[in-house]
Amino acid sequence: MNEYLPIIFSVVLIIITIVLSVVGVQIILVLAEFRKTLQKANAVITMAEKKVNTLSSSMKSLGGAMTGLTAGFKVVDGFVKWLNKRKSEKDEEEK
Repeated sequence: MNEYLPIIFSVVLIIITIVLSVVGVQIILVLAEFRKTLQKANAVITMAEKKVNTLSSSMKSLGGAMTGLTAGFKVVDGFVKWLNKRKSEKDEEEK
């Protein structure tokens, strides 16, 4: 029995070494796939960020146009009020 013990330990050690090597290679392959997945996710996020920035700049431009239209309507409203005031003053002068 004593002569078989070192042989059994050597065989077990070799088997454990092989199993751990295979597990190490599998871990490396999984990490490589995880890295590829993260790179794809990063590309998708970057593309989405560009789309959102484009959309927000369009909305800012639309907001600026709306501000301009509002100011234009205020000018027209003021002009109409001025015309109505002058018309009422002329009507009062004619009476």
